[in-house]
Amino acid sequence: MKTLFSIPLILSCLALQAQNLNLRINEILTNNQTTVMDDFFEYDDWVEIYNPPGSPITNLAGYYISDDPDTLTKWQIPAIDAGVTTVLPNNFIALWIDDDFNNTNSQGAAHNAGFVLSSEGETFLLTAPDGITIIDSISYPEMAPDVSWGRSCDGCPDWQYFNNVTFEDNNFELQANDLLFINEVQTINNTTYNDLEGEFDPWFEIFNPNDHQVNLANYALNINGTQWTVPGARPARTVIPPGGFLLIWCDNDINDDVNHSPLNLPATGATIELISPDGAAVIDSYTYPTISADHSWGRASDGSAASVEFNSPTPTVTNQLIVIQPENVVINELLSANQNGILDNFSELEDWFEIYNPNTFPVDLSGYYFSDDPEVRNRWVVPSSFPDSVTVPPLGWLLFWADGDPQQGVRHADFRLSNNGEYLCMASPDGYTLADEIQWSYIAPDTSLGRITDGAADWVLFVTSTPDASNNQGTVEVAVLETSNLLAYPNPARESIAFNRPISGKVMTCTGTVLNTLNHAVLLDVQHYAPGMYLLQTTDGEILRILVQ
Repeated sequence: MKTLFSIPLILSCLALQAQNLNLRINEILTNNQTTVMDDFFEYDDWVEIYNPPGSPITNLAGYYISDDPDTLTKWQIPAIDAGVTTVLPNNFIALWIDDDFNNTNSQGAAHNAGFVLSSEGETFLLTAPDGITIIDSISYPEMAPDVSWGRSCDGCPDWQYFNNVTFEDNNFELQANDLLFINEVQTINNTTYNDLEGEFDPWFEIFNPNDHQVNLANYALNINGTQWTVPGARPARTVIPPGGFLLIWCDNDINDDVNHSPLNLPATGATIELISPDGAAVIDSYTYPTISADHSWGRASDGSAASVEFNSPTPTVTNQLIVIQPENVVINELLSANQNGILDNFSELEDWFEIYNPNTFPVDLSGYYFSDDPEVRNRWVVPSSFPDSVTVPPLGWLLFWADGDPQQGVRHADFRLSNNGEYLCMASPDGYTLADEIQWSYIAPDTSLGRITDGAADWVLFVTSTPDASNNQGTVEVAVLETSNLLAYPNPARESIAFNRPISGKVMTCTGTVLNTLNHAVLLDVQHYAPGMYLLQTTDGEILRILVQ
């Protein structure tokens, strides 16, 4: 009997020993735009697995990969091509995370099925064939285009960003001394351009004239002998796209973001030096004079030798900007965590935002820009290939999907929204002039943020969202908007409600219909109100729930 029981135990131990527990996730790229193409000429994302020296030759067939710690067996590497899935000791193998397996055009054993990785950061896991033993996992941070996240050396415990991607090769960092220009300077910024904190601070702009992106991380900047090195902690902010721009704020708010510097930008003029990552060369030197308030001093054309004073500064865009005024359209509603709401045209639960057109004529949004980054207003341009699909009807609405899947249609933006607090803007076809913008803090899942009535100035939360429809039909969530410094009593009431101080504002139904306007009132007569819940919104933005019996 003992022998019979020991046989399964021995077989289990042998199976466990056959699993290579030394394998390591070595490098990951979740925003591959120009670095390495797969065998089908596609720039797909990938994860590199490293088999350390002294480990056995390993066929990864039967191992699992996943982006969900609660579902370790999300995808099993298939046993259909050992030549593709076998990795030698002290060698590498890359898995394409592209959702191109088990479809009508299967691309092979190294192409996974069922999920793709987010550039906003998540967890990737490698699990043994038993489906239980986690061999390795990595929770990677926010990723920039064509910048990978990998171990500082193959198999090492420390991780870092890599500007030179080392696909199926040894990890090492090499950063070139690229040509860049200090392009524009503003020393007195009272009303021109604010950062994400809503502050109008001095800034200067870096221009990338190259046909490839440049990461400004590790470059140094010097003003009057004070030198500061751009941190490498967040390439999503410091990477400058080809022909693009990056602001350096001179506000000493270094905790705001990696492009906020401790440098002082003297109003009386100074020289700014841009120094290479190796410290050996001055890439650019730019001298500016005294500049009028809310004006800027910059190159007459991007990167040129001649400079002029600009009455209308052009931060983050070309100095030769031709301003295009947007039509009167607004962001009307958005949902940043869609768990049980409407499905897109691919039957997926994706985040969305809605545009409202208060005009009596249609507005074609072809060429308009949307962004979730206040310093890159021209992040995603609405395609002009199908104008009928991106035209907002008169007094109507148009829904866009914020899903990071622009290949799914002209109304699918290349970014996602966060319900933990973010920003959304709409800019005119010049890529700079704002049509509308909104910033928010935490929003609960399946709760939308919208104007209390279509196009109105006041924003509230809706527990019943109204995509592609009037906000007047939504149910307002008031619990998170209530404040403690405004009191009403009795509440509930049948005849009248008294306030603890004189207030001005309006009384509305939960669908936004205004019933009464108050001016320094201390009492509200509710005798003629039907029983139910109402909202009192003061001119200071406070909102109080009122119950009538």
